[in-house]
Amino acid sequence: MSEPHRSLKGFQENKVLLCLDRDLYRAFIKLQADRDLGRSYAGLLPFVTGLYQLGYLSQEVYEFHAERYSEPLQPAKPLSPQDKQKKTELETQDRIFRGMLQQWDIHASNPVWLLKVSQSAEKYREQLSSAKELLTKIAAAKEEMCQP
Repeated sequence: MSEPHRSLKGFQENKVLLCLDRDLYRAFIKLQADRDLGRSYAGLLPFVTGLYQLGYLSQEVYEFHAERYSEPLQPAKPLSPQDKQKKTELETQDRIFRGMLQQWDIHASNPVWLLKVSQSAEKYREQLSSAKELLTKIAAAKEEMCQP
């Protein structure tokens, strides 16, 4: 028998779009609210239950998925003051780096600007994709400057 939680990596036909009429949609929303479920779980729980009741799922597979999709949403954990400050700092730096990327053509030939931006972006290389992108562009610009 197959594992109830086996990987479907690369398998895209497992995604289903459901068009619900008004009565079904209301029942779906009520289930979601009553059980404090996320949207996906509120759709998957009755689906799994129906397949089991119709005889298309074994009891083992049904119980695995029913337990999983019955888990309520977890409340968001409040951020500590330090975490809030770090998040704000990262958002600010990301905006700055994205602005630099938008103005790249204006400053790319200025070695002083490249050095300053490189030092700044290096600090955020691991946390921000915008910093990583800037560093990639800076490396390419430096290579161009060194060529005759």
